[in-house]
Amino acid sequence: MNDIHKPFFSIIIPALNEEKFLPLLLGDLTKQTFQDFEVIVIDGKSEDKTIEKAKLFTNKLPPLTILSSEVRNVSVQRNLGAGKALGHYFIFNDADNRLPEYFLEGIRYNLHVKSIDLFTCWCNPDSNQSYDKTVSTYLNLLVETGYLIKQPIAFGAMIGCRRDVFKVIGGFNPKIGFAEDTDFVRQGFKKKLSFIVYHEPRHLYSFRRFRHTEKLKLLRQYAILNLKYFTNQKVNQSKEYPMGGSHIDYNASTPDFIKTVLASFKHNKPSSKIVDKIRALLSLEANLP
Repeated sequence: MNDIHKPFFSIIIPALNEEKFLPLLLGDLTKQTFQDFEVIVIDGKSEDKTIEKAKLFTNKLPPLTILSSEVRNVSVQRNLGAGKALGHYFIFNDADNRLPEYFLEGIRYNLHVKSIDLFTCWCNPDSNQSYDKTVSTYLNLLVETGYLIKQPIAFGAMIGCRRDVFKVIGGFNPKIGFAEDTDFVRQGFKKKLSFIVYHEPRHLYSFRRFRHTEKLKLLRQYAILNLKYFTNQKVNQSKEYPMGGSHIDYNASTPDFIKTVLASFKHNKPSSKIVDKIRALLSLEANLP
């Protein structure tokens, strides 16, 4: 009887027209200090050279599997990859992520210290611009806030879970057009599965979609204003919200995932201890512009 090696990690990457970015992520994976993993790329019928570029890494990576999905849907593609995965833990990555060489080793160490069902990680920006660093800090704070108030938030760019946990949750819901990633971790949380936000190691999160849709400035503005407001910190109207009048309109143009945090605050009324912790997180990188 042949024993099939089950790697520690299955790296599951949905892709669509990612000929430029996917090779960068696959290149990062070749340099990982921990190499007990497999890579599964699920292509959504790309019209560029995504598959051709991926195949160049066949002999450079631990086992690499390239699948083709008849449906262009990130949840369908993730679920298809998970169905073929052999790893003890699944890590779902966006194709435009970047990973430091110690990333998988760091995650493995965290899991060795304490077994966890579901996890996500803080991120760093995909550029050295101080503006982008500020935005990534605020995104981290939002994820952390959701964790503290027991309304977990996660970005599909980086979600991890145990193999059996994926089956318990039932995978990603392909009928959800937005925030299917947060829905996935929330379903696990409802089933009393453990969830954690790792501060280290961090992946590099791509802001290219936000830049393309002109949402990057909104992310920076509303994230900090909303967190300050709900932790009873004073907003400097002239500097931070000059057109705000006597109140902040949270429904006009606030990104949906920030609205989720706001609704959680309103319904759950976090304790003073949690509010104090969020305030501490807000000052974590106070030197940023």
